[in-house]
Parts: sequence; C-alpha cells; structure tokens
Amino acid sequence: MTLAQTRLLLFAEADNAIPGPFIAILVFWLVIIFASFSLFAELNPTTFSFPCLFGLSSCAMFLILELSQAFSGLMMIPSAPLRAALVRLAP
Repeated sequence: MTLAQTRLLLFAEADNAIPGPFIAILVFWLVIIFASFSLFAELNPTTFSFPCLFGLSSCAMFLILELSQAFSGLMMIPSAPLRAALVRLAP
C-alpha cells in the first residue's frame, strides 16, 4: 500500500475529528454567556444584538460539526469518487 493510498483511506474512514469534551465545554460556555446577557441586562439595542450573535454562533457550530463528518449527515459528500481514486492508486 502506497503512502497516497493510506492517506486517502484515512480520509475516507475518518471519524469525528472534534472531541466530545471540547463541544460540551463550548456549549456550556455559550449557554452561560447567553443566560447572563438575557437575565441580567435591560433591553437595549446592544443587549438585543448579542443574543442574535450567539444564535448565529450556534448555527456556525452546527455547520462545523456537520462538515467534520463529510461522508454522513445532512450535507453528505458521496464517497464513490474517493473510492474510485483508491482503486486507481492500487498497484
């Protein structure tokens, strides 16, 4: 097996690259910030815009998690071209 085959195979069969504890800490941190802005501040344009930004950050986190698993999920990339490249690299 050549180095190129090994690299493509590792890419094709890669699991979730983002560790679970990191995601848990990130979600906890966002919840605490969102709750502190929502509970302890009076309503004005600044305090209204920050929860909107936190909502957008949760959408960005969903996209990062979705795209870290390229061959499964809602935005799935077909693995057939990659597997065809692996076959062509075979000696």
